[in-house]
Amino acid sequence: MGNHHSHSDNGSGPRKSISRTSSGADIKEQNHGTSLVPIDKLAKILVHKTSDEGSGQNVISADVFSKYLFPQYPELGLKMYNYMAKCGGVSKSSNHISASTFRQQADKLLSVLPDERIVELYVKAFSDGSEEVTQEQVFDLLMLTYRLAMENYPGGPQTCLQIHHTLQAVVDSAFHKKLAVSSGYMSNWLLQHLPRLVPLLHRYVVHVLTTAYRALQEKQPVTTSAPGMELSTPVLEKNVDVDSKGPYLLPVSQVWLLATSLPPLYTMPSQHPNGSSSPTQPNCMSAQSLIAKMLGSTYPSHWAPLYSSDQHGMGANRFLHHVLSYRGPTLTFLRGQEGVEFCVAADSEWHESNHYWGCENSCILQILPLFHVIERGAKILYLNLTIRGYPKGIHAGSNPSKPSLKLDESFGMITYSGIPYPLTSVEVWGCGTSKSREQQLELKKWEVKQAEKQRVVKLSAAEWADHPDRYLLELGGRQTYNTPSN
Repeated sequence: MGNHHSHSDNGSGPRKSISRTSSGADIKEQNHGTSLVPIDKLAKILVHKTSDEGSGQNVISADVFSKYLFPQYPELGLKMYNYMAKCGGVSKSSNHISASTFRQQADKLLSVLPDERIVELYVKAFSDGSEEVTQEQVFDLLMLTYRLAMENYPGGPQTCLQIHHTLQAVVDSAFHKKLAVSSGYMSNWLLQHLPRLVPLLHRYVVHVLTTAYRALQEKQPVTTSAPGMELSTPVLEKNVDVDSKGPYLLPVSQVWLLATSLPPLYTMPSQHPNGSSSPTQPNCMSAQSLIAKMLGSTYPSHWAPLYSSDQHGMGANRFLHHVLSYRGPTLTFLRGQEGVEFCVAADSEWHESNHYWGCENSCILQILPLFHVIERGAKILYLNLTIRGYPKGIHAGSNPSKPSLKLDESFGMITYSGIPYPLTSVEVWGCGTSKSREQQLELKKWEVKQAEKQRVVKLSAAEWADHPDRYLLELGGRQTYNTPSN
């Protein structure tokens, strides 16, 4: 009995019997560090590559690391190599790290890390280990993440002529005209204003470290794609309005940047119409096949154009006509003179009220000339154009007496922090599912039919004789006729 209890306490008896089953094998593999299996294979391949190039024995060179793991992003490879070398205690003058150092640092990267730690890690990597990070280094981090997202953009790689302007707005906002700031401050700023930016880059690095050995074994180049990467940036639907007079103004670089800042509600992938949201026979599917099935049955979020002042005309009535009855989250872009641009993210449908509304995912941002989140939270949105006795226009902010953003009822002036700017354009994009847009269009068709019915008024001869329209026509010199009653 005593021996039996001692075996149970050590856990050796039951674990031996469990390890013979498939589930037990998984447990045993986890105990030995499942994540180290691809890392061990990758380390051996990189050591072999370094030896073949005559750069040393049982070491991994910086050139081999960047060349074979990040062929399309050598600057990322060099940053990650230097970071791993510094954390491993390797001197700056050395261009090699040992295989054991590589395994140890790679295992840390593959461990479960909170977002705060991930952002801090990559800011440190791009600052070359310094306690301060420069404008140029942060710009490089932003540009690299943008390039990675655009390489995986649905429908093929994309370019944007305004990318430098967009990224410079981020840098200028974060640095406040300083040449360098502390790494800790920069990490906190990114978490506050672009919380989903760096985790996207980390996802790609983890994917490379865990799968690159397969491509290298087969002598194939390491790809830039990673599971779910193509779902990270929303797709702008083309305007199908036959009366459109020009393209919408929203550049793809701003779409990408907003996707890294807004809550997931606005960029949530939609279900493929032929796909199934719940896989059949889940017990018979592995985790990898389940993920592949789920990714294969989803579309990236599609932002549908609802209203553009350049196409539909500037005015409150035009705004209400095209935006109301869209039952889904929306993004409203307000542009003013002097190059200012703001975004109002509404997580529920627009409606007129004398009270502030909106849920926790509502957000107010400035995009240009400085990118930053102004406010987040519930009950920060206000729309009133018809209710008497209450302020008119569109207001955004948590303080009703002093809103952060205010658009007057004439749609002529936008005021931010008390500074007025003449309004130049307004755009509204729907971020809901395709069903939300279809329901809005169906409702508008019904409203048009109802309006047509109201226009056709059948009058009897007796009603027409006393109708005021007849009197007005006769005053204008128009002869009217009616059948005399007997």
